[in-house]
Amino acid sequence: MHKGFTTAAVVLLLAISPVVAQTINGDVNLNRLTEAASAIGDNQLQRAEEILNAVLAMSPRDADALNLLGVVRAKQNRPAEAERLFRRAISSLPSHAGAHINLAELLLSNNKTAEALPVLLRAHKLAPERAEITLKLAAVLADLKRTEELKALASDFRQASAAEPEVQAEFALLLARSGFNEEALGILETARQNASASFPVLYGLGVVTAGLKQYDKAEEHLTAALAIKPDDVATLRALARVARANGNLEKALSHLVAARRVAPNSAAVLYDFGVTALRMDLVLDALPVFERLHGEYAREPAYLYALAAAHWTKGEVVETTRLMNEYVALQPRDPSGLYLLGAALLRQDRIPEAQAALQRSLSLKADPGTEYLLGVSLEKSNNRAAALNTFRRVVQSRPNHAAAHAALGAAYREAGNLADARAELERAIQLDPDDLRANYQLGLVYAKLGEPEAAKKMFDRADELRKRQRDQERVILKLVDPPQP
Repeated sequence: MHKGFTTAAVVLLLAISPVVAQTINGDVNLNRLTEAASAIGDNQLQRAEEILNAVLAMSPRDADALNLLGVVRAKQNRPAEAERLFRRAISSLPSHAGAHINLAELLLSNNKTAEALPVLLRAHKLAPERAEITLKLAAVLADLKRTEELKALASDFRQASAAEPEVQAEFALLLARSGFNEEALGILETARQNASASFPVLYGLGVVTAGLKQYDKAEEHLTAALAIKPDDVATLRALARVARANGNLEKALSHLVAARRVAPNSAAVLYDFGVTALRMDLVLDALPVFERLHGEYAREPAYLYALAAAHWTKGEVVETTRLMNEYVALQPRDPSGLYLLGAALLRQDRIPEAQAALQRSLSLKADPGTEYLLGVSLEKSNNRAAALNTFRRVVQSRPNHAAAHAALGAAYREAGNLADARAELERAIQLDPDDLRANYQLGLVYAKLGEPEAAKKMFDRADELRKRQRDQERVILKLVDPPQP
């Protein structure tokens, strides 16, 4: 998560410690240190190093000089030396906030998050008014999932902060990412009182209210943010997420089309676009997007899974199986991967392999959908008693699972239990009137029960559904033209 030593750290050092002015050579050192800091800012590292070495020759324990030389070493990609210099600066002057934050930044850039935490806590104690330290500390607490400490920091921040609204918005988003949406909302509402037209505040309000499932408010805030920055990709993606949550996939796709115009090579935008298109059955639009992402990021599991899902939607089960075998090799303990692999194998009537994948998935996570497919596999292998029991378990754990009611009804019909078959199939159609299997099977049950008119109605309905699904497949896949290169 943490990248290289950033220029943000340098900013913290430009305010030289007031202790320098109290040393014997205070005025001289202060001038030299200011000159060295300026040279670092201009990336004149050799010049800065010469100045700092001269200062340290006269004052070996000068905390500011040690701190600044540590920055030089960090920018020269010499992290071990930089760390020693920052620690020497802190040893020389324990109240040096700049050395603490630079040491923390260096540790974070080398993925030593746990080591950085106590350094940041000390920096925050030394300079609680400095928003950049508070933000960095909040990010580390969130990374380490130290949620109670993060919540306490949020309370302190809200009560004592005189930070700019933009800083408050950034802090609020960190809180929201850790699940503290209510606390984040309180900070943002305070920030909005002083900056009602601030883009970061409006964007933050949109993200946080969406997290609270207040989708109308979220859309209102995000639309206001977009009016300020019409081409902001993060805002367009957030609006698309809100639209998806509201079930408006067409609107979601329109926001993502706009985002693709602004950022045609953004993997995140492409992935969002592909997922939304796939949910709309626009497989011919989703497939090339996922092919591109998988081509560029061959070992990224999310892109591999999405590509397999696109091939599955297109009915290409052999390719789905190949891709899902790759996915399971990368993510052997992901129940979703084993589920889709099992589904693809089942579609090819590779029953034992399908059952093995589905049972492995269930061993990792109980799921009625997976158990339903296992029941189908048992049905296909003529193990009707086991299939019947499996479908019963599914409808007990998920009473609104229409397909399971249909399968259970069909199993009862096969067993000659027409009364239970009728009840289950009627329930399946009540839950999903367009379930083709349920309509057809209920027609067979009505016929057996001597209700020919009811049976004809169900058979006609099944024929209508069969034709509609074929026509729909030919039309839906052409609704959106491929994006222009």
